[in-house]
Amino acid sequence: MHVMFVPSWYHNKRNPVHGSFFKEQAQALQEAGIKITVAYNEIWPLTLLGKVKEKIGFSFNSEDNLKTYRYKNFNYLPKNSKMFSIFNRRLERVYKEIVKNEGKVDIIHCQSSFWAGISCLYIAKKYNIPFIITEHSSLKRAVYIKNSYIPLVKNSYLGADVLIAVGNGLKNELYELTGREDIKVINNLIPTDNFYISNPKNEDFTFFSLAFLEGEKGMDVLIKAFAKYFRNRKAKLIIGGDGSQKEELKKLSKSINIEKQVEFLGALKREDVAHYMSNCDAFVLASKHETFGVVYIEALASGKPIIGTYNGGAEDIINRNNGLIVEVDNIDALGKAMVEIKENINFYNSEEIRKECIKKYSKEAVTKKIIDVYNSLLQ
Repeated sequence: MHVMFVPSWYHNKRNPVHGSFFKEQAQALQEAGIKITVAYNEIWPLTLLGKVKEKIGFSFNSEDNLKTYRYKNFNYLPKNSKMFSIFNRRLERVYKEIVKNEGKVDIIHCQSSFWAGISCLYIAKKYNIPFIITEHSSLKRAVYIKNSYIPLVKNSYLGADVLIAVGNGLKNELYELTGREDIKVINNLIPTDNFYISNPKNEDFTFFSLAFLEGEKGMDVLIKAFAKYFRNRKAKLIIGGDGSQKEELKKLSKSINIEKQVEFLGALKREDVAHYMSNCDAFVLASKHETFGVVYIEALASGKPIIGTYNGGAEDIINRNNGLIVEVDNIDALGKAMVEIKENINFYNSEEIRKECIKKYSKEAVTKKIIDVYNSLLQ
């Protein structure tokens, strides 16, 4: 079985971790015995004109043992729906190169409709190839999607032989748009082997949070909740991640007199994430919206109880045995949940939390579900 694996965004020389969970899924499928070839239409914004030193056109490399074909070029028609006709032709050239060098493609598996799913539909229909979309992103909250793009995205969803959502909240959104009743839910896989249990002896009870520091992640709500319920108590809040709100959040911490209890780490490497997940006492993320919630799973893989919000993704993940879930933007509910976790920390069994996480979200568990979909298409 040969699968052309098509990410909508992927790592590049300017952002080496972009789309890392796409690559991890492709690697896991390959390890499970599926022949995977990555096809990536690498689209450069015009703001990079004169700055990019790479060659326009085809490139091929074995990237982390994945055969990877790229077509690199600028988007010469930004914000114009005609650009998709150009993208279709670019990806088609990549497809033809893959067939010439790697053999017949049995299935096209696209990660998110925007941008790649639109072009994958074009190729799948033209060459009569089974086509899957796994959607990771909310169309309602997408920053770069213009109204003129929405019919094209909807058509890709309707044209896919199988449409997969990474969470039930996202599934409901896709159903509202398409009316499809056969949408499957297959969660993102997490490299659980990268995370581990330790038994920290923190002098102060330590909450850890990790996200891009942007408005929808609710870091201001978290800081206010921590201040209201833990100011001048033996507790600490460590925040990982970078973003446009970082300095504003630091000022907030100072203005409500908790700056000595709050630590901002900035952007973290993958191994640093594992370290802080393992060495906190509990993980908390108060985001307003999540299609899935990878960081929740990383915390569970580290054996930590978690606190989240009813944000569309956390509901699939959090249960009474591994944490608490509260309303979005509710400072008191969040603060009280943090107090409850702290006071009842011995209720949570790290080994059981990790065991349940691995059962649901390990690469073995998730790849089995994906391969079952592949096999059903080829029967």
